[in-house]
Amino acid sequence: MSTTRVALVGGSDALRAAKRSALEATKGIQVIFDSDAFSLLPQDLLDINFDVAIVEQRLSNQTSFEFIKAIHALAKISGLEVGRFLVSAQFNETELRVAAIEAGAVDSVFVSDGLESLIDKVQKCADPLTDFAIRELLPKLAEKDLSKDSFQSSSVLLDTLNDNEAKALKGFCQLKSDSEISTYASLSVVKVRSTLLNIQNLLLLDTRSQLFLRMYQLGALAL
Repeated sequence: MSTTRVALVGGSDALRAAKRSALEATKGIQVIFDSDAFSLLPQDLLDINFDVAIVEQRLSNQTSFEFIKAIHALAKISGLEVGRFLVSAQFNETELRVAAIEAGAVDSVFVSDGLESLIDKVQKCADPLTDFAIRELLPKLAEKDLSKDSFQSSSVLLDTLNDNEAKALKGFCQLKSDSEISTYASLSVVKVRSTLLNIQNLLLLDTRSQLFLRMYQLGALAL
């Protein structure tokens, strides 16, 4: 069994200590970085070989959303892979979960939901392709909030897809799993994943969850 390496970023010493204690008591999870985030730069965290970073919503000089976006941008410039992110906040709010996904996180975790919920989400994030949160949130999203320019730009870019890419994306929009898309599109699972990653990059998105959200905003998902 592989170990999920976790970084704790921001929040009070007491809150981080509680998270650390619960995580380190869980088999398969190791906390490798623990910081109050004071003076911590995005590049500093990029240099940490983490699988999941739990970032407090409000950091000392910026929001977690700005911090996560900056790390993704630096990773692309440097050609580096980066781990998954969870945004930590006090109370469970759908809007905050969506904002976290828009910023490049997988989901948010909430103190009000307890430590078991935190552990569950960290364990789910052991899969680098995980998109559990956006799949759960899709039925709850009230409106397709996308600017006219973004809508037109995305539509034009998607019109350039070849047949294999278009079929893989159609399966994705039908909420199929990668293995189901593989059968549907007559592509290997590896090819499905690389194709979806190429589409994600084409749209200047950092995560598969963001791709789901963009397809929802374009009205392309079969809900």
